[in-house]
Amino acid sequence: MPLLVHGVVPRTPRLDDAAFGDVDAPTLVAGGDLAAIVTEVAEDDLVPSRRMLLRHTQVVEAAAKQTTVVPMRFGVAVPSADRLVEDFLAPAAERLTATIQRLQGHQEYRLRGRYDEPAALRAVLAADPRAARLHGRRGMDAKLELGERVVQGLERRRATDTARALEALRPVVSDVVETAVTDPLDVFALSLLVASDAEDGFDRAVESVAESLAPEVKLELVGPMPAYSFVEEEG
Repeated sequence: MPLLVHGVVPRTPRLDDAAFGDVDAPTLVAGGDLAAIVTEVAEDDLVPSRRMLLRHTQVVEAAAKQTTVVPMRFGVAVPSADRLVEDFLAPAAERLTATIQRLQGHQEYRLRGRYDEPAALRAVLAADPRAARLHGRRGMDAKLELGERVVQGLERRRATDTARALEALRPVVSDVVETAVTDPLDVFALSLLVASDAEDGFDRAVESVAESLAPEVKLELVGPMPAYSFVEEEG
Protein backbone atom coordinates (compact mmCIF):
# COMPACT_ATOMS: atom_id res chain seq x y z
CA MET A 1 0.00 0.00 0.00
CA PRO A 2 1.43 3.44 -0.89
CA LEU A 3 2.56 5.83 1.80
CA LEU A 4 1.30 9.42 1.84
CA VAL A 5 4.06 11.73 3.08
CA HIS A 6 2.84 14.58 5.29
CA GLY A 7 6.11 16.12 6.39
CA VAL A 8 9.65 15.64 7.61
CA VAL A 9 10.80 16.05 11.23
CA PRO A 10 13.99 15.46 13.22
CA ARG A 11 14.39 11.76 13.96
CA THR A 12 14.60 12.12 17.75
CA PRO A 13 11.03 13.07 18.74
CA ARG A 14 8.36 10.48 19.27
CA LEU A 15 5.00 11.88 18.19
CA ASP A 16 2.14 11.55 20.67
CA ASP A 17 -0.63 9.54 19.04
CA ALA A 18 -3.23 11.23 21.27
CA ALA A 19 -2.36 14.62 19.76
CA PHE A 20 -3.95 13.60 16.45
CA GLY A 21 -7.45 13.37 17.91
CA ASP A 22 -9.96 11.73 15.62
CA VAL A 23 -7.39 11.42 12.81
CA ASP A 24 -5.57 8.08 12.60
CA ALA A 25 -2.10 8.63 14.00
CA PRO A 26 0.65 8.53 11.37
CA THR A 27 3.89 6.59 11.63
CA LEU A 28 7.50 7.71 11.25
CA VAL A 29 9.89 6.36 8.63
CA ALA A 30 13.42 7.12 9.80
CA GLY A 31 16.39 7.79 7.58
CA GLY A 32 19.60 9.13 9.09
CA ASP A 33 18.85 12.05 11.38
CA LEU A 34 15.44 12.64 9.80
CA ALA A 35 12.05 10.97 9.80
CA ALA A 36 9.10 11.28 7.46
CA ILE A 37 5.55 11.43 8.79
CA VAL A 38 3.50 8.98 6.74
CA THR A 39 0.18 7.20 6.60
CA GLU A 40 -0.80 4.21 4.52
CA VAL A 41 -3.32 5.17 1.89
CA ALA A 42 -5.34 3.38 -0.77
CA GLU A 43 -4.62 4.27 -4.39
CA ASP A 44 -8.08 5.82 -4.75
CA ASP A 45 -7.41 8.18 -1.84
CA LEU A 46 -4.44 9.74 -3.62
CA VAL A 47 -6.92 11.61 -5.79
CA PRO A 48 -7.35 15.08 -4.25
CA SER A 49 -10.52 15.42 -2.22
CA ARG A 50 -11.64 17.75 0.52
CA ARG A 51 -11.64 14.89 3.01
CA MET A 52 -8.09 13.77 2.24
CA LEU A 53 -6.74 17.32 2.07
CA LEU A 54 -8.29 18.07 5.47
CA ARG A 55 -6.77 14.90 6.92
CA HIS A 56 -3.35 15.84 5.56
CA THR A 57 -3.64 19.32 7.08
CA GLN A 58 -4.73 17.93 10.44
CA VAL A 59 -1.76 15.57 10.57
CA VAL A 60 0.75 18.30 9.72
CA GLU A 61 -0.75 20.76 12.23
CA ALA A 62 -0.88 18.18 15.03
CA ALA A 63 2.74 17.21 14.42
CA ALA A 64 3.82 20.87 14.28
CA LYS A 65 2.52 21.37 17.83
CA GLN A 66 5.09 18.81 19.00
CA THR A 67 8.18 19.41 16.88
CA THR A 68 9.57 21.29 13.88
CA VAL A 69 7.95 20.06 10.67
CA VAL A 70 8.88 20.59 7.04
CA PRO A 71 5.38 20.25 5.55
CA MET A 72 4.88 18.43 2.27
CA ARG A 73 2.27 19.52 -0.21
CA PHE A 74 -0.71 17.14 -0.35
CA GLY A 75 -0.31 14.21 -2.73
CA VAL A 76 3.38 13.36 -2.19
CA ALA A 77 3.28 9.56 -2.13
CA VAL A 78 5.85 6.76 -2.30
CA PRO A 79 5.40 3.03 -2.90
CA SER A 80 7.34 1.87 0.19
CA ALA A 81 9.35 2.95 3.21
CA ASP A 82 12.60 1.80 1.60
CA ARG A 83 11.96 3.91 -1.50
CA LEU A 84 11.09 6.88 0.70
CA VAL A 85 14.47 6.70 2.42
CA GLU A 86 16.48 5.91 -0.71
CA ASP A 87 14.80 8.33 -3.13
CA PHE A 88 13.93 11.22 -0.85
CA LEU A 89 15.26 11.35 2.72
CA ALA A 90 18.83 10.35 1.93
CA PRO A 91 19.40 12.52 -1.18
CA ALA A 92 17.70 15.57 0.37
CA ALA A 93 19.05 15.14 3.90
CA GLU A 94 21.34 18.17 3.89
CA ARG A 95 18.68 20.52 2.51
CA LEU A 96 15.93 19.17 4.77
CA THR A 97 18.14 19.47 7.85
CA ALA A 98 18.94 23.09 6.97
CA THR A 99 15.23 23.81 6.52
CA ILE A 100 14.38 22.27 9.90
CA GLN A 101 17.05 24.41 11.55
CA ARG A 102 15.68 27.53 9.85
CA LEU A 103 12.07 26.79 10.83
CA GLN A 104 12.80 25.70 14.40
CA GLY A 105 10.92 27.88 16.88
CA HIS A 106 8.91 29.58 14.10
CA GLN A 107 5.33 29.56 12.89
CA GLU A 108 3.64 31.00 9.84
CA TYR A 109 1.00 33.71 9.82
CA ARG A 110 -0.84 34.98 6.75
CA LEU A 111 -1.87 38.61 6.54
CA ARG A 112 -4.24 39.83 3.88
CA GLY A 113 -5.11 43.45 3.24
CA ARG A 114 -8.24 44.37 1.34
CA TYR A 115 -9.68 47.75 0.45
CA ASP A 116 -12.95 48.79 1.98
CA GLU A 117 -14.60 49.87 -1.26
CA PRO A 118 -16.48 53.01 -0.11
CA ALA A 119 -13.54 54.29 1.95
CA ALA A 120 -11.02 53.54 -0.79
CA LEU A 121 -13.19 55.27 -3.39
CA ARG A 122 -13.42 58.36 -1.22
CA ALA A 123 -9.64 58.40 -0.87
CA VAL A 124 -9.11 58.05 -4.63
CA LEU A 125 -11.57 60.86 -5.39
CA ALA A 126 -9.93 63.11 -2.81
CA ALA A 127 -6.54 62.57 -4.46
CA ASP A 128 -7.76 62.91 -8.07
CA PRO A 129 -9.77 66.08 -8.87
CA ARG A 130 -10.59 64.81 -12.37
CA ALA A 131 -12.06 61.58 -10.95
CA ALA A 132 -14.03 63.62 -8.41
CA ARG A 133 -15.58 65.70 -11.20
CA LEU A 134 -16.50 62.57 -13.15
CA HIS A 135 -18.10 60.90 -10.15
CA GLY A 136 -21.86 60.92 -10.46
CA ARG A 137 -22.00 61.67 -14.18
CA ARG A 138 -24.30 59.40 -16.15
CA GLY A 139 -22.64 59.36 -19.55
CA MET A 140 -20.93 56.14 -20.60
CA ASP A 141 -17.68 57.88 -21.51
CA ALA A 142 -17.56 59.54 -18.09
CA LYS A 143 -18.22 56.22 -16.32
CA LEU A 144 -15.49 54.46 -18.31
CA GLU A 145 -12.95 57.17 -17.61
CA LEU A 146 -13.90 57.23 -13.94
CA GLY A 147 -13.48 53.47 -13.72
CA GLU A 148 -10.02 53.66 -15.28
CA ARG A 149 -8.95 56.46 -12.95
CA VAL A 150 -10.23 54.59 -9.90
CA VAL A 151 -8.30 51.46 -10.92
CA GLN A 152 -5.15 53.53 -11.48
CA GLY A 153 -5.64 55.30 -8.17
CA LEU A 154 -5.96 51.98 -6.33
CA GLU A 155 -2.83 50.65 -8.05
CA ARG A 156 -0.85 53.64 -6.83
CA ARG A 157 -2.24 53.26 -3.32
CA ARG A 158 -1.59 49.51 -3.35
CA ALA A 159 2.13 49.98 -3.91
CA THR A 160 2.35 52.58 -1.15
CA ASP A 161 0.16 50.70 1.32
CA THR A 162 2.06 47.43 0.77
CA ALA A 163 5.38 49.19 1.32
CA ARG A 164 4.10 50.70 4.58
CA ALA A 165 2.94 47.32 5.82
CA LEU A 166 6.24 45.64 4.97
CA GLU A 167 8.24 48.44 6.58
CA ALA A 168 6.40 47.84 9.86
CA LEU A 169 6.53 44.04 9.70
CA ARG A 170 10.02 43.20 8.45
CA PRO A 171 11.79 44.10 11.73
CA VAL A 172 9.68 41.59 13.69
CA VAL A 173 9.55 38.64 11.26
CA SER A 174 12.24 36.23 10.09
CA ASP A 175 11.04 35.99 6.49
CA VAL A 176 8.26 37.20 4.19
CA VAL A 177 6.69 35.67 1.10
CA GLU A 178 4.54 38.09 -0.90
CA THR A 179 1.87 36.57 -3.16
CA ALA A 180 0.60 38.55 -6.14
CA VAL A 181 -2.99 39.74 -5.79
CA THR A 182 -5.50 39.59 -8.62
CA ASP A 183 -8.69 41.14 -7.23
CA PRO A 184 -8.76 44.95 -7.70
CA LEU A 185 -9.73 45.40 -4.05
CA ASP A 186 -6.95 43.21 -2.65
CA VAL A 187 -3.98 45.18 -1.35
CA PHE A 188 -1.51 42.47 -0.35
CA ALA A 189 -1.24 38.82 0.62
CA LEU A 190 1.75 38.16 2.89
CA SER A 191 3.03 34.94 4.43
CA LEU A 192 5.12 35.78 7.49
CA LEU A 193 7.58 33.55 9.33
CA VAL A 194 7.46 34.55 13.00
CA ALA A 195 9.67 33.32 15.83
CA SER A 196 7.82 32.21 18.95
CA ASP A 197 9.71 34.70 21.10
CA ALA A 198 8.82 37.55 18.70
CA GLU A 199 5.05 37.09 18.67
CA ASP A 200 4.31 39.98 21.05
CA GLY A 201 6.24 42.37 18.83
CA PHE A 202 4.58 40.89 15.78
CA ASP A 203 1.11 41.44 17.26
CA ARG A 204 1.97 45.06 17.98
CA ALA A 205 3.28 45.55 14.44
CA VAL A 206 0.08 44.13 12.94
CA GLU A 207 -1.98 46.45 15.12
CA SER A 208 0.18 49.36 13.96
CA VAL A 209 -0.37 48.42 10.32
CA ALA A 210 -4.12 48.17 10.87
CA GLU A 211 -4.23 51.61 12.46
CA SER A 212 -2.01 53.27 9.85
CA LEU A 213 -3.97 51.91 6.87
CA ALA A 214 -7.46 52.41 8.31
CA PRO A 215 -10.14 53.10 7.25
CA GLU A 216 -9.29 52.32 3.62
CA VAL A 217 -7.70 48.92 4.31
CA LYS A 218 -9.12 46.07 6.36
CA LEU A 219 -6.77 43.33 7.56
CA GLU A 220 -7.34 39.61 7.99
CA LEU A 221 -4.76 37.61 9.97
CA VAL A 222 -4.72 33.80 9.90
CA GLY A 223 -2.45 31.63 12.02
CA PRO A 224 -0.37 30.38 13.58
CA MET A 225 0.13 27.43 11.23
CA PRO A 226 2.98 25.20 10.04
CA ALA A 227 5.40 27.03 7.76
CA TYR A 228 3.91 25.88 4.45
CA SER A 229 5.10 28.94 2.53
CA PHE A 230 8.74 28.64 3.59
CA VAL A 231 9.71 25.22 2.26
CA GLU A 232 10.61 24.14 -1.24
CA GLU A 233 8.01 22.23 -3.23
CA GLU A 234 8.58 18.49 -3.15
CA GLY A 235 7.43 15.76 -5.47
